[in-house]
Amino acid sequence: MAKRSSPSPLTKEAIDEQAAMPGRRERAKIEKRARLVTAARELFSSKGFAAATTSEIAQRADIGAGTLFLYVRSKEELLVLVFQEDMIRVRDEAFASMAAGATLLDEICSLYDALAAFHEQDRALARIYTKELAHVRDPNRTEVDAFMEGLFTRSDERIEMAKARGEIASDVPTRLLSQNLFAIYFALLRRDLEAEAALTSPECVGERHAALALQLRGLAQQIANVNRQDVASTRHRRPPVPVGC
Repeated sequence: MAKRSSPSPLTKEAIDEQAAMPGRRERAKIEKRARLVTAARELFSSKGFAAATTSEIAQRADIGAGTLFLYVRSKEELLVLVFQEDMIRVRDEAFASMAAGATLLDEICSLYDALAAFHEQDRALARIYTKELAHVRDPNRTEVDAFMEGLFTRSDERIEMAKARGEIASDVPTRLLSQNLFAIYFALLRRDLEAEAALTSPECVGERHAALALQLRGLAQQIANVNRQDVASTRHRRPPVPVGC
């Protein structure tokens, strides 16, 4: 019976190549997923969310139609990935660039001006975001909610700092105010997109700032009212008698 030969020992180069294989596969997966997101963005913008098909997206990304579902579960997930890639960066840059010493109104206006300016660059995609993202289901709903939570958490921090500076009343519900400010921005955004108004025009910017200012001015007035009541009440008080007189 012939003696079985032992396998040849692996060279250092072969060992290094095998060790690198998982890393290469992971990089290839990330690269294909990025191509899918880019292709989806282009087709959603040019054709609309409903009209763009996963087959077309896969073809543009140079990926097999069946292979697409190895990287994403649905076209809806692709929409959320496009949204995240765009809006997380814009949101975080807007907060990071806020000027030191700015008022809450200045901070909120700069935030929503930045978001509106980004949407002006691709109005077709902005319309899809404002229409479709409200209806996405889990697990994609969780990703959209996480983005909004990040927006509100940072907004909450700015509101709390404004309270400490005395700009707004300390008993104003912080999260509710964050949500109200976003709702004002979002309502104007949808209206202006539908009306074909330029989101960065002086008219749109001015109305957005005025609406946000009106919300905050009402809250600041509460402080003014309290201060006036305090002043009025002190006029009717007898001055304190110094101890020892």
